[in-house]
Amino acid sequence: MTTVADFGVLNGKTIAFIGGGNMAGAIIDGLLKAKAEQGLDLTLSVSDTDTDKQAQFIAKGVNAVSPEQAEQIITPADVVVLAVKPQVMGVVGASIAPYLSSQLVLSIAAGLSVATLSQMLGGYTNIVRCMPNLPASVGFGASGLFADGISETACQMAEKVMQASGITAWVKDENLLHAVTAVAGSAPAYFFYVLENMIAKAVEMGLSPDDAHALAVQSVCGAGALAINQDPATLREQVTSKGGTTAAALESLYADDVGQAFARAMQACSDRSVELGAVLSQA
Repeated sequence: MTTVADFGVLNGKTIAFIGGGNMAGAIIDGLLKAKAEQGLDLTLSVSDTDTDKQAQFIAKGVNAVSPEQAEQIITPADVVVLAVKPQVMGVVGASIAPYLSSQLVLSIAAGLSVATLSQMLGGYTNIVRCMPNLPASVGFGASGLFADGISETACQMAEKVMQASGITAWVKDENLLHAVTAVAGSAPAYFFYVLENMIAKAVEMGLSPDDAHALAVQSVCGAGALAINQDPATLREQVTSKGGTTAAALESLYADDVGQAFARAMQACSDRSVELGAVLSQA
């Protein structure tokens, strides 16, 4: 369990979210949980066009305003989280740039490089770029972070904002965020696909849909929990008896080249991430 000391760098801080979509909501929920459980003095604010979302955030104790009022939450903020779609970041960036002075800007917008973000923010450079993933919504996020030339304290703040809803990993080369996308950002979809097919086959074999779903999902969760602190290859060997049922299943997977299929899928994901980043930087 994360301790109060781990989040000490956020104590007394104000964090403003520009955009209140699903990922922003997940990060905010994680921060609210840390605030409640660990007694943090932490102020959270969000700007969003949807009045219903504003009301939902206010009900949680988050200050919510319209984009036209964004100056009210940006000016006093220590951290500004950019959580709008990449396609509108240019317009949004231009609208908030006049209110930036020394705040840390943390972007969770896919595909927008630090250089592109800086340009959209009128040359502002105190920026951390983040590649989060969907499991942040249940506290199991995995995020990649990149920054260049900013303070250690700013990096620590960005890290703790994201660790409130999962784990983080820093990359030294921004291009490695394409690999982060392949192994974490898009990866939940790979496992959803595997689960879909496992459940369908189990039902075909005679199990009820509910039982098939419960058993398959629990098996994936259990395997993940075991692999947190142990080598996956070692675990695979431990559960595989020579000539047994698991060995038969693995032989079938080897014959179908499933390992390389995953490798090709990850490469396709990374390649597409590169392509989209190039398109967005020219937009």
